[in-house]
Amino acid sequence: MKIIILKEKLAKGLSIVERITGKNLTLPILNNVLISAEDNSLKLSTTDLELGISYWGLAKVEEKGEITIPVRTLSGFVSLVGEEKVTIESKEKTLYLKGENYKTQIKGLDTKDFPIIPEVVSDKWLEFEAIAFCKGIMQVMDFCALTQVRPELSGLYFSFQKDLAKIAATDSFRLSEKTIALDGITQGLEGPQSFILPKNAAREIVNIFSEHNGKVKFSLSPSQVMIESYIDDTKNPQARLVSRLIEGEYPDYEAVIPKEFKTRVIIPREEFLNQIKIASLFSGRTNEVKLAISPKKGNVLISSQSVDLGETESRIAIAAQGEEVEISFNYKFLAEGLNQIKSDKIIFELNGQDGPGVLKPSDDASYIYVIMPIKAS
Repeated sequence: MKIIILKEKLAKGLSIVERITGKNLTLPILNNVLISAEDNSLKLSTTDLELGISYWGLAKVEEKGEITIPVRTLSGFVSLVGEEKVTIESKEKTLYLKGENYKTQIKGLDTKDFPIIPEVVSDKWLEFEAIAFCKGIMQVMDFCALTQVRPELSGLYFSFQKDLAKIAATDSFRLSEKTIALDGITQGLEGPQSFILPKNAAREIVNIFSEHNGKVKFSLSPSQVMIESYIDDTKNPQARLVSRLIEGEYPDYEAVIPKEFKTRVIIPREEFLNQIKIASLFSGRTNEVKLAISPKKGNVLISSQSVDLGETESRIAIAAQGEEVEISFNYKFLAEGLNQIKSDKIIFELNGQDGPGVLKPSDDASYIYVIMPIKAS
C-alpha cells in the first residue's frame, strides 16, 4: 500500500473513528484502525463488535492494500505533524509514514484478525437532513435508563412513519419525545417502522454527522441499522456507522403522555430555570423542590428547605389557567428538561399533585418532556 493524503483529512478521519477504541484489553485488535487504500480514497475503520465506524478521505493512491495499527498511536502522531501532506506505505505488518522532515514506523497486527464490519443491504431506507436529525437526538438521548435490568429502556426508540419520525427516551421517571418531519426520500417503508438504538450509537451519530450540511441515509434491517453521509452528492460515502439494535419491545410510552390538563402555565424559561437552581441549594438529599401555582394570583411560588442548611422561596409571574396546585419535583429532572428547551417561554401542563407534568417549548410543538412528581408520603 502506498498513498499520499492531506494531513487535515487524515486527522479528521482518525478523530471520528478512534472514539470507540481503546477500551478492550482481551482483544487488542479492537484498539486498532483498519487502513485500506481504495481507488481514490483512504478508508479508516474501527469497531467494538457492537458498533462499526468507517470514514473515507480523498487521497492519491499509488498502490492498493490494507493494514491495521493502534489508532491512538497513529492519531497522536498525525496531530503533531506540521507538514501539509503525509505519505503512507505499508510492508507486511508495519506502517511507514514519511514527510520532508520525518520518517516514522508503527507496528501493526494481521488484518485477517480484524473483525468484519457488516454492511446493511436492505430495500428499506430513508433520508434525513443531518443537522436537524442530530439536534433531535441530542434533545432526548440523555434520558435513557442507565440500568440494564430493562435493556429496552437503555436505548433510544425510533419510530418512522410516512412523513415523520419520532425519537423517544425514558428512564421511567421522565420521558422525552422529538418529532421530525421527513423531507427526504424514503423507500420500502410500506408501514410504520420502529427500532431501539443503543445510546452509545446515538451519541456517535451526533459526533459524526451533526456538522454535515446535507442528508444522511438510514438503511434498516431486523437486527442492524446503517447511517451514511456522502461526499458532495456523489455515490461515494464519506462516513458510515453500523450498529446493532437492542432486542425487545419498547413500552407504549405514548399512553403515559397526558392528553388533557387541569392547570396550564406559561412561564419565562430562563427565570424559571434560575429559580429552580437556587431552590436546589436547599433541596437536601431528596432533591425536592416545591411549586405552588396560583392562576388567580398569576404567580408560582418555588420553595425548598433543608434541616441542615435552611430554606428559600421565590415567586415568578406567570400566565396560567385552570386549578391551583401544589406539586413537588426532583430539581435535577426538572432542570435537565428545561435545558433541552431553547425557547424564551415554556408551557407547563399539570394534572394535580400526583399526575405527570409536561414541559413544552411555547413556539415548537415537536418536542415534549414528561416528568413524574415526587408524591407526598
